Amino acid sequence: MDYKPKKGDLVYLPSNIMIIGEGLAQNTSVPDRWLNLIEPTMGVMVEPNYNNENIYHKVHLQGDNWLVRTMDTLEVISSDKRNRSI
Repeated sequence: MDYKPKKGDLVYLPSNIMIIGEGLAQNTSVPDRWLNLIEPTMGVMVEPNYNNENIYHKVHLQGDNWLVRTMDTLEVISSDKRNRSI
């Protein structure tokens, strides 16, 4: 099943991934901040396929918006929804 995220979806982010800030440091192409998640966490989808590219999603977690690689973003499915699709 293909996952096409929507704004407001709850997403699961595994441990040991790097997430980055959306801004750039002064006059460079280097992200202004980054964070290595050492524990799995949940976030809320703010903008799927950031900048209309299938590289990053913008996700809200820990009180701020971050860019997360699309391959590191997993859909959270309730057991009711899973049982209905079987």
